Amino acid sequence: MKVYTANKDNWKIEFTYSPLFEMLCSIHVLINSEHHLERIVWAEKTKKTVTNNLYEELVYFGKITCEWCGIMDLCNVYAQCDDFNIMSALDFMDDLSERDFNLVFQKYNELKYIDFNLKLKSKMVRVLKEYYLTYFEKELRYIEPLLIRCLKRDSQLCASNGILNYVNELHSRIEVTEEAFLFHKFTLFTIPFDTLERLIIRVSSFISPHLLMDYGKEMVQVTTIAHLDTKIDKVPMDLLKLMKALSDETRLKIIRKLSKSKGSTQSLAKELNFTEACISKHLKILYDVELLYKEREGNYIYYYLNTFLIDSIPLELHEYVDF
Repeated sequence: MKVYTANKDNWKIEFTYSPLFEMLCSIHVLINSEHHLERIVWAEKTKKTVTNNLYEELVYFGKITCEWCGIMDLCNVYAQCDDFNIMSALDFMDDLSERDFNLVFQKYNELKYIDFNLKLKSKMVRVLKEYYLTYFEKELRYIEPLLIRCLKRDSQLCASNGILNYVNELHSRIEVTEEAFLFHKFTLFTIPFDTLERLIIRVSSFISPHLLMDYGKEMVQVTTIAHLDTKIDKVPMDLLKLMKALSDETRLKIIRKLSKSKGSTQSLAKELNFTEACISKHLKILYDVELLYKEREGNYIYYYLNTFLIDSIPLELHEYVDF
């Protein structure tokens, strides 16, 4: 649903409300509630009502879609995903061919996310329909008028202040230069103005403190935050666990070793001159906060460094500081 459209030079500017996009943002928060303090009360309350089986399926699909961000990107590729009726948007998703559905995940290939076959895609759509009809439909009726009002307000700010000033004020980690948009995330995303044809502004009440953006062929999308709940003055638990995992000399040495190549408990114990029991304890702590992942090869389990999370540590700190 397009709330407002405008043009700047060769750009088409679209302020778009998508119920499906907001629902996907809510699932991202539901399975990562520790990081989203503004919505943590909602997440804790909803977790108590969602069945264990559905919650496990939401977590599973989150792991293979970059925590549902990959599915959100479908809204920027296919206008049908912005249908005001979520069930219609999900039916369209279900009817997409395997090839057309997987096109959106190409930018995530380096993160080792899997390709969806038709059976897996249909299962995911079934899970989304169950979540919507059983839990999210009622929530959406409450927040939808607020989201649309927020987007209309922002479109008026854009019209009065200019699109570049508006985007520059959206988030502390967005920088607008004379030639490009700069998005400071786990890496720097530079979107030159001369490559753009569409600028999409979406709205969500769930994404804080993230800088949620997407990019594609001649397109960039940013998200404005609708603040509904009161901020909670505490440190996100996932950030606290991560910092504690890093605050040990031995674990930092393990991270440095694994940044060069994979390692087993035995090889790391030998290289660092510690007992296997000691190394195993430290590996478990690092693995529990997802700094490592592991694979079995024959009789040995090898650990690998999660370089994506390592690169994201400055981002995690900035999100807390900016909150």
